Amino acid sequence: MELGPIFRALMHNKSRFWLITVEVALTLAIVANCVNLMLDTRREFLRETGLDEANLVVINTRPFDEAFEDDEFVDAVRDEDLRRLRAFPGVVDAVAIRQIPLSGGGSATTRQPMDSPADAHGTGVPYFSVSDHALNALGVELVAGRDFVPGDFVFPEEGSENEYGRNVILTRAAADTLFPDGDAVGQPIRNSGGEIVDTVVGVIRRMHNSWPRSDFAQNGEVAMLRPGRAVSGSGRMSYMVRTEPGAVDAVFNDLDGLMRDAQAGRVVEIETLADVKRDYYQDALVMIKLLTSVIGLLLVVTALGIVGLTSFSVTQRTRQIGTRRALGATRTDIVRYFLLENWMITGIGIAIGILLTYGLNYALVHYADVPTIEWTFLVTGALAMWLTGVLAAVAPSLKAAAIAPEIATRTV
Repeated sequence: MELGPIFRALMHNKSRFWLITVEVALTLAIVANCVNLMLDTRREFLRETGLDEANLVVINTRPFDEAFEDDEFVDAVRDEDLRRLRAFPGVVDAVAIRQIPLSGGGSATTRQPMDSPADAHGTGVPYFSVSDHALNALGVELVAGRDFVPGDFVFPEEGSENEYGRNVILTRAAADTLFPDGDAVGQPIRNSGGEIVDTVVGVIRRMHNSWPRSDFAQNGEVAMLRPGRAVSGSGRMSYMVRTEPGAVDAVFNDLDGLMRDAQAGRVVEIETLADVKRDYYQDALVMIKLLTSVIGLLLVVTALGIVGLTSFSVTQRTRQIGTRRALGATRTDIVRYFLLENWMITGIGIAIGILLTYGLNYALVHYADVPTIEWTFLVTGALAMWLTGVLAAVAPSLKAAAIAPEIATRTV
C-alpha cells in the first residue's frame, strides 16, 4: 500500500495538509449541527396537532357598527353566522371560538385538582372558549367521557355561586398532568383561588394550544375547551370552519361574501389554519432557508478549497509526477495516488470534525435547547463529507495523470 509514503510526503507539505484538514473539520461540525437543527425544527413544524389542519378555515370579524355594542345583538349575529356557515355547501361544521390554535396569541389560566393543598401551585392551562359543535368542527378525537351537550351552554346567572364554573374538555396531556392516575373524567378542577370550579366531562387525544413552540404547557400539548359566548371585547368574533376534504379552497373563496351578506357592519378577515400555522412558525421557516444557504455555501467553499489546494499541489509536483511516469507508473497509478492522498487528509479532517461536532452540539444542547445529535446522522454526514472531499480531488488528479513524462522531465 502507498499510505505510508503518502503520509510522509504530506508531512513535508504541512500547510496544505492542515488547511484541508481544518476546512473539512469545521465544515463537518457546522453542517452537521445546522442540519440537526433544521431537522428538529422541521419535525416540530410537522408535529401532529390533533386538528384537521388541511381542512380548517379561520374567520376573524371586527365590527364598526355601533349595534355590536349590544350583547343580545352580538349573540344573535353569532348564531346567524353559525347557521349560515354550517349550511354552506362543502362545510362539515363550524364553531365560534375566542382564541385561535397555533396562532401565538391566546388565553391561559391555572387549574388544579379540587383536593390540592391550599398553597399548591396550579398547572398552567391554555384554554379556548367555544360554542357548540366544537369537537366536530375542529376535527379533534374524543378518547374519554363525552362531548359538550346543550345543557353545557346554559350558564349560571351573574353573581350566583360558581358563576364562572363550566363543564370542560381537556386534552389528554392536560388530563394526565392534573390526574396522573388517569381518572380525569368527572373530576372537579379549580383555579388557584378556588372561586372557579370546573368539571371535566371529556378528554380529547390531542389539540395544540396557541403556543406550540413554547415550553409553557408542554409545547402546545396542554389545552382546555370551555363553553362560552366566544365573543371578544367590542363584539369581535372568530370562527373556525371545517370543510370537506379537498374543498377548502372553494369554500375559502366564497366565505367573504357569505359573512358580509350576513352582517355588513364589520371587517372580515379569512385565512386557512395552515396559513395561521405558517405565520406562527415564520421565524423558524426563515431560519431553515438561511441555514440551507449556509450549508450549500460551506460545501461549495470546501470543495473549491480542496480543488484549489490539490491543483496547486499538482503544479508543485510536476517533476515528481513526470519522474514516476518515466519509471513506469500508469495514469491510473497517478490518479490513485492523489485520490488516496485526499482520502487520508479528508479522513483525518473528519475524525477531528466529529470531535468538534459533538463539542458544538454539547454547547447548543445546554445553551440553545437543541436536541442531541444522533450518531447515525453524524456517520451519514461524515460519509457525505468524505465523498465530497474525494470527488473534489478527481479533476486535479486527472490533470496530474495527463502530464507527459517527456515534458515533466525536460529539466532533469
